[in-house]
Amino acid sequence: MTPCLSVVIPVYNAKEYLPVCLDTLLSCEGIGDTEIILVDDGSSDGSSQIADDYATSHSNIKSVHKENEGPSAARNRGLEEASGEYVFFCDADDTVVPELFGKIIKIVKTSDVDMIVWDSELVYETWNLLVPKNRGFFSHEGLEKVEKTYTGKELVETLLRTSGNFIATVWLGAYRRRFLVDNALLFEKGLLHEDELWVPQVYLNAQSVLYIPEKIYRYRIHEGSIMNPSDGDRTKSIESMLYIYPFLYKYYDEKLEGDPLKRLLEGNLTKKFVRMIYKFRIYRHGYGDKIDKKLLWRTAIRLREKIMILLLYVVAH
Repeated sequence: MTPCLSVVIPVYNAKEYLPVCLDTLLSCEGIGDTEIILVDDGSSDGSSQIADDYATSHSNIKSVHKENEGPSAARNRGLEEASGEYVFFCDADDTVVPELFGKIIKIVKTSDVDMIVWDSELVYETWNLLVPKNRGFFSHEGLEKVEKTYTGKELVETLLRTSGNFIATVWLGAYRRRFLVDNALLFEKGLLHEDELWVPQVYLNAQSVLYIPEKIYRYRIHEGSIMNPSDGDRTKSIESMLYIYPFLYKYYDEKLEGDPLKRLLEGNLTKKFVRMIYKFRIYRHGYGDKIDKKLLWRTAIRLREKIMILLLYVVAH
């Protein structure tokens, strides 16, 4: 029987977190109707054995091993292996809320929408403790807190007009596998922040998106993560961002020509890009001349971004 849902988990040196992630999923009601695909991306810390052990002891878990190529390639491999009607990409160091994720398993059994999206808790790891933080950014602030179906463009426009934020995060949804395959919506290999490139394209192609106003996912922030990088991670992050943001400007030009949503998405993209330029101090790593300051100025909406862009003419050259 075809599973209702495939949970794809890229695994790379995650032995400290993977058992907790899997045990949380396995405690969900209806999890036997899903398949869990562990894509070991060349781990060297014992994660590979943990993945194999879980696959041996649980009939709905599959362990796949490949050479290290990064999370994009691992997710693509998981999508290739998946047979579920829907696919959910979970990170190995995160968890779901079991009683709420069970609701998603029920929904995908009868749903025919392109995407099902939900909210998340942001959790900080501090001295081996998990400290929940109420951060609206991961909770689709601006959407009416009722179950409702949108087109992808309607949902994005609603978020941008009401809250000014559009969440480009892969683990906030389950995606109809056929929809992804038919639209060739694969992850770009070799990037960090890869879901910032992937998610906007998914939304702009989705004809139907069901929003579930529940905090179903728990995203863990810890030292050395992509969003909390050490100095050694900065070059890869910077090069990825300098690929992703220019790509999306061109994509919006082509996909949304004449659509008022284009201006909103460009403004949001510029807000995020300028923030990341300063967060990662891109101008201090020899990449200042790769920042298209004229494009940023043209697409900026808020005065704050305009001022920050003017400062780039001084510091980024």
